[in-house]
Amino acid sequence: MISPRLRKRALFSPQLRKHPPPVKTTQDVALPCCRSPTIRARLSHQGTTPMIKRIVIAAAVSACFAAPAFADVTIGGSAEMDLFYRTNQSDGRAADGTLQDAGGRFLEEIAIVVNVSGNDKLDSGATLEWKLAQKVATDYRYDSWGQREAWIGYKGDFGSVRFGNQFSNFYLMQDWPYGWKGQGNLWADAGAHYVQYSRGISYFSPDFNGFNFAAQYDLGTGDGDAQAYEVTANYSVGGLSINGGISHGDGYSAGSEAVNFGRNGAWGVGGNYNVADEQPEATAYMIGARYVFGDFNITGAYRHHEWKNVTWGGWGVAPASVAGGKSENDQFLIRGGYNFGKHALNLGYQLWTEMEVDGNDIDDSDVQQVSFEWDYSLSKNSVAFLQVRYNMMGDNAGVVFPGAYQIDGWNGIDDNNMRILVGTWTGF
Repeated sequence: MISPRLRKRALFSPQLRKHPPPVKTTQDVALPCCRSPTIRARLSHQGTTPMIKRIVIAAAVSACFAAPAFADVTIGGSAEMDLFYRTNQSDGRAADGTLQDAGGRFLEEIAIVVNVSGNDKLDSGATLEWKLAQKVATDYRYDSWGQREAWIGYKGDFGSVRFGNQFSNFYLMQDWPYGWKGQGNLWADAGAHYVQYSRGISYFSPDFNGFNFAAQYDLGTGDGDAQAYEVTANYSVGGLSINGGISHGDGYSAGSEAVNFGRNGAWGVGGNYNVADEQPEATAYMIGARYVFGDFNITGAYRHHEWKNVTWGGWGVAPASVAGGKSENDQFLIRGGYNFGKHALNLGYQLWTEMEVDGNDIDDSDVQQVSFEWDYSLSKNSVAFLQVRYNMMGDNAGVVFPGAYQIDGWNGIDDNNMRILVGTWTGF
């Protein structure tokens, strides 16, 4: 499953760490006296005489002295195609509630992300910045402008602040550098954290000799006491990067699935919710590190989840539900990588430990995962990849993961399943 997150495949090799060169509009004549795109002279090779060219250029030069300057606007994004085969797939339930096994299935998924962003230098020296983002060619999330991102902010020596619909920085940290190379479904897309804040306020600090931090807060709807907040921090020196953070939400939780805070049917949309006397709460904190040395890299992370007033169950062969005041568990991740030429190999392992509810373990509710990815650079902007991941579920894993989609379409009957995927990614 392709995550809602921003894909970071462009960072897998030194070649792809660079942004692609800007695309030049065919036959645009940019005039140095003004940056406005409205006064560019667009000239074609055919059907335009030298006299007409001189007239168009002269008119554009004259317009420079009268036309206002416009803010910079950038269009970019990425396009990804995935074709994959998954074993032990779910076919839902029969009329009597019995789980149905669909065997193996071939599937495909296309993810095209379009980002439109802009900035304007203010007279005070600060910068006003904004962003709109959409994920097209998918029918289940981010398919409307602004659902993925829609925020406006200000940047200066003090750092930067943003207001509006934006990704959780805690989630983005789980997504990269930890939840990529096939490990995202358990690390980035599962847990007690949130993906997105539709009514978010964020602060990003300047860089202090390799250290920076960020804080986010979601206002809720204004007609209740629901709220969410988080703090994240990063430190880098040489080839070592250390990341950590904490995320907490009152009044809304989707259990083991990471979704946008207060989700109301659609991604990027907060709901109308009020905090009851025993409202659900969700807290996650993590620490991780990545070290790059030569052509090798190693990544490791630890995360702890806590929920309050959340009821578990409803899938697999597990009990129908397990209710309790406090639920918690731990999660561990490790991955090693090697780059050579146009190739990159990565092998990883994850453990989602048994859930504990009010001090009592739910036996065999753990999940283990082994993942492998081979990347091959097609150009400075594009990469092809082969990805394999194998999931091993305890007998009661269905208590913690009530949706088949959370573990690669797992049928809830077998104790394992596998996904084999080939795909391509390109940035623009």
